[in-house]
Amino acid sequence: MTSRLRLVHLTVVGNDRTPATVEFGEHLTVIHGASDTGKSHVFDLIRYSFGLAKEIEVPDEGKGYQYVHLGLHVAGVGTVTLIRDLTGGSIGLFDGDIRELSTEPAPEYLKAQHISKDPRSVSRYLLACIGLDEQWVRKNQYNETRMLEWRDVIRLATVDEETILAKRSPVEFGQHADRPVEAAIFRLFIEGDDDAGLTPIPKPADLKKISANKLELIDQVIARLEEELSDSAPPDQLRDQLARLTSSLRETSTAIDDVSSRRDGLVLQRSANTSTLAELRERYDELTSLNSRFGLLRAQYDSDLSRLEMLAQATDLFTADDEGSCPFCGAEPDHQHWPDTPTDPTEAATFASAITSEQSKIFALRTGLDQTIGAVQAERREIRTRFRSLTDENARHGSAIRQLDAEIKTPGSDLTQLLEVRSRVERGIDAHSRLADFYILRATTAQVEKPKTSTEVPIVISDLHQFNEVARQILQQWSFPGSTVSYSITERDLMVDQRVRRVRGKGVRSILHALFNVALAEYCLRREYPHPGFVVLDSPIVSYRQAGDPELSGEDETISTNVVDAFYAYLQNDFQGQSLILENKSPVSPLPDGSREYFFGGAAGDAERSGFYPEPRREDG
Repeated sequence: MTSRLRLVHLTVVGNDRTPATVEFGEHLTVIHGASDTGKSHVFDLIRYSFGLAKEIEVPDEGKGYQYVHLGLHVAGVGTVTLIRDLTGGSIGLFDGDIRELSTEPAPEYLKAQHISKDPRSVSRYLLACIGLDEQWVRKNQYNETRMLEWRDVIRLATVDEETILAKRSPVEFGQHADRPVEAAIFRLFIEGDDDAGLTPIPKPADLKKISANKLELIDQVIARLEEELSDSAPPDQLRDQLARLTSSLRETSTAIDDVSSRRDGLVLQRSANTSTLAELRERYDELTSLNSRFGLLRAQYDSDLSRLEMLAQATDLFTADDEGSCPFCGAEPDHQHWPDTPTDPTEAATFASAITSEQSKIFALRTGLDQTIGAVQAERREIRTRFRSLTDENARHGSAIRQLDAEIKTPGSDLTQLLEVRSRVERGIDAHSRLADFYILRATTAQVEKPKTSTEVPIVISDLHQFNEVARQILQQWSFPGSTVSYSITERDLMVDQRVRRVRGKGVRSILHALFNVALAEYCLRREYPHPGFVVLDSPIVSYRQAGDPELSGEDETISTNVVDAFYAYLQNDFQGQSLILENKSPVSPLPDGSREYFFGGAAGDAERSGFYPEPRREDG
């Protein structure tokens, strides 16, 4: 549930003074009676307690009173009391319902004026109580914003006698320049969102200043370009010169391109040859390494065949000799171990056959190796031949490339000069083009267009329709004649049956102003949007006619008595908020049950209470 406030009591105290107090009903409180009895003073005291006035005028019967106490019930918190000295100053904040003169200082003092950076000003404290602290509203048509203040909110909930009768819009409180902030505050209640996300619109003066700064920079650039082009030909002549230079360069380039093409072909061929030479060199080194290893292997084969030949020739030496060393291994007689039986002749034949078989295998391997070595040597010779051929070819290519380089270099000085002149001409053409662009930019920058702004604040149509429906329902419950009610954004006022409020008589203007304030409170409370939760209306019923009286028109237009009765009945029985009504005229009929009524009879009357302040106590005898 949205936080809201409820007025509990208004009490003024002083030393040796009977407290002057009004206790407010939960729904409806009506204070009525003669003029100058303190009804409007009650209105002023409430606003003074809220810090909305620096000082307050106290009537003669109030002299000697020192402090005003305003008891408030804050939803979800409880009752607090705002206490302020009638001579001004800050506002004391007390927990609980305080109605007697306090001799102790307040636990906390709130600054009376709104201070955006100080959350402990009374304005920000009360806004926080209803969930509207740190809300922002636009303050002009340029979307500049300021923080919402309590006085902005309370203007739509408390209306004095002069304002309720005025032809001015119910949302207006200042001059024409205040229209954006007035409309923005009303929109805040209707839509439930503030203007914190607005993008500011530059003011004409700011735009002119920005334009002047830009013009200064542009003029500096223009001056540099004009100085740069002081000796330059006009753009048309430069473009003609560029065309001629391009033609000359094309002719020169054609001849150079032909020579360059031939040179590029030779360079590519030489590069390919160089790569091939590198590959041949790598292959030649690989074959050289293989040839060396194959030579070592062939030498090994020759050594093996020599040993086998030696073994074949020395077979007959395998017969044992008891007195000599072994002819095969060289062992001494003591270390020789021969079989006990004589050697079998077949064993010698078998050993010779094995030697012959091994010699055949090695001969075959050496023959295959000789073929491989021959192939390797043949490939090496071929590589050497091709290497010399490619080396000679690269030498010829190098000589041809040098000759072509000489042919390209011959017209080089003319080509370089042509290129330099063309570059200079192109820079001149570009500078002229940039200068022309800056002339256009300067002219455009010098023309400062006033930004499109409006003092009107758009409101979501669907939300506004719901507000209109709430107002229509209330007006119907008040038995006021009229079938349609709408708030006009252009008129900034209520319209009943297409007649704007300000053109009605003062009796109707006041009740329709009350309708606006009550409907706005009811709309917010139904949707659980932030709202103070109460309305205070001074003189919403200034005149009415009895049944059977003729209907008046113009400024004398009035409402009927049944509207008065229905007005009070609605505020007591159907209004979700709290209302305080201050009236000169007494209610036509008894007020609904549960409401509170105060009648200030004045000095000449015999009423129970003459005014807000009690009559001074009379001294005995």
